[in-house]
Amino acid sequence: MLGTGTCHAQFTIRKSAAETQEPPRVFDRLPAVQPRNDYFDPAAERAKRLKLRKERNTIEFNASLETSLQQFEHWTGSGSNNFYALANIFFRHQYKKEKLSIDYRADATYGMNFIDDAFFKNKDEFKINWQLGWEMHRNWSYSASINIRSQFSQGYKSRTEHILVSDFMSPGYFDIAAGFTYAKAGSPFKITLSPLGGNIVTVLNDMLPEDGRYGVPVGERVTGKLGYSADVFFDRAFGKKEWLRYRSDLYFFLPYTEPDNPTVRWENTFEIRITKFISTKLYGQLYYRKEDSTALQYQYSFMIGLKYVFRNK
Repeated sequence: MLGTGTCHAQFTIRKSAAETQEPPRVFDRLPAVQPRNDYFDPAAERAKRLKLRKERNTIEFNASLETSLQQFEHWTGSGSNNFYALANIFFRHQYKKEKLSIDYRADATYGMNFIDDAFFKNKDEFKINWQLGWEMHRNWSYSASINIRSQFSQGYKSRTEHILVSDFMSPGYFDIAAGFTYAKAGSPFKITLSPLGGNIVTVLNDMLPEDGRYGVPVGERVTGKLGYSADVFFDRAFGKKEWLRYRSDLYFFLPYTEPDNPTVRWENTFEIRITKFISTKLYGQLYYRKEDSTALQYQYSFMIGLKYVFRNK
């Protein structure tokens, strides 16, 4: 059960590793090897996008409410019970990326009176302005703009005369322009000059008399003119805490074929912030358009009430 055998083997003795090792290589310069960092951090990427979005976008939102109340019961000195409320919303969004700029503004006001158990609207208006710009040279840029103005609900001649005189888009004003805009960084002025402009007026309510009011011919719902236009916008806050703010918008339109029939609209708003949520406002507007009235129209109001402001910068 046991076995035996013989094995033979031959070995060759080689030189030692020290004798065969190559001399070290000397490099004149180190190889250009860049360290790799391939990891992705979602939080850092979101923060980067948020910072970039904030740099390109400027957003402002204002909302205010003014009210007054007067009540009399068995008052021998006479008087009318009345309640007044006025709400105002202002929104502005500015976008800037390299040579492209977009400016969007929306402003809406609605006021109601309640006198002797009867409601009556005393102020109703909304305005939307959209402007697109492309930088041309320094502070000048090519621009195109659209401005829309109208009201929300029906308007009557007076509280006692229930005669319909206006409604939503009746009248509705569309101001379209293409030209050049001057806007310097940090300056409160924005000036737009438009050699190519248009003014469109609509009266869409069939219940309004077809008497050619607002410049719309009898039997039609839309009319328009071509001409020159200019717009000067100013918006600046004063004081370290911006307690005083002045906003002005002057618009001028002159038809090509009727140089003696301009349209002029100038709005001014002075706002004083008393506390964080209480402010007072003085608003005035001058308006002239011969088709609406041959006389210069104006309105002004002084208000105090609650206000909320949001700004991202």
